[in-house]
Amino acid sequence: MPEAVSSEPFYALAAALKESGFSAHGSRLESILDGTWTTSSELIAELGVAVLAIRKECRPLNSAQKALLKECLRQVRKAWPGFGWFSWLPFRW
Repeated sequence: MPEAVSSEPFYALAAALKESGFSAHGSRLESILDGTWTTSSELIAELGVAVLAIRKECRPLNSAQKALLKECLRQVRKAWPGFGWFSWLPFRW
């Protein structure tokens, strides 16, 4: 049986972002966590997209925030293996 995804690192990252002035990104994470989703896979994918946006847009992050970000991506990859590994590549057709 696959390991369950924990929401704790996402809530911790949201709080840490709000404390350091990235309140819009922290609120976005919280709204995803508190939202209504059709499937858990959909929720986890939305969390992953938000975490990738945080990784790209929130700079500088301190070491604790970077560790939380890494843990959040680890949680997402339990359901979506490889999620975000190639997000740095430009989109091309």
